[in-house]
Amino acid sequence: MKFYRNFLFIFVTVVSICVFLSTPLSAGNSPDTIPVLAYHRVGYTSDPLTVTPEQFKRDLSELQQQGYETISINSFEDYMSGKEIQLPSKPILITFDDSYQDNYVAAFPILRQYHAIATFFVITGVIDKSPDRLSSLEILEMSAAGMSFGSHTVTHTPLGQEPDEWMRNELLQSKQFLEALLKTPINTIAYPEGNYTTNTIKIANEVGYTEGFSVKPGICNSMDPHFVIPRVAIFHFTGDVIRALNRA
Repeated sequence: MKFYRNFLFIFVTVVSICVFLSTPLSAGNSPDTIPVLAYHRVGYTSDPLTVTPEQFKRDLSELQQQGYETISINSFEDYMSGKEIQLPSKPILITFDDSYQDNYVAAFPILRQYHAIATFFVITGVIDKSPDRLSSLEILEMSAAGMSFGSHTVTHTPLGQEPDEWMRNELLQSKQFLEALLKTPINTIAYPEGNYTTNTIKIANEVGYTEGFSVKPGICNSMDPHFVIPRVAIFHFTGDVIRALNRA
């Protein structure tokens, strides 16, 4: 009986070691979901798109208190493509649409204060041409500090309302402009006003995008269609950011 017990112990141990050695080690964790927040402006402009600096600080503070950590657009792309990457236990992607100049003046310093990062979807046709939009030098400074960038087209025209060739030019030229400026691939597009069609998605894929961000409400997971990524919109009247996430 003693011999049998010893033999069984050795057998189980050897099998366990073999199973362990044959199992590939994961390079990181893979959360079930990643919330994506959609902001536009930070300041004191009296419109629904603008949150005050105080509200934005409160949002970042509450997110950190709840254990959320901001991630880059590159990490988000890797997550969506199924790559094994190291992510925080509660990752969150913060995005800004429309590339208003207050993204640099107000949002950027607050993000740095809270050691957070965000992704800014840029209207390339107004860069260095409009004083109330981001300049190329501001974009480069923000990029050097860890901020990410994506396309918001050239003219901010709702894509789904235009012919295919117009959409192709808007998608391709904005991508090429940002890639030339930042010297890095630009793989993400946020559809102006959330407007797109099946042809928009087809063309975006053809010209080299891998993800498209919508205004469809919800929390993103890796099984979502890559070109209809939902976001949680944050407006002046939204209130508590954690409640907004819980409602999504």
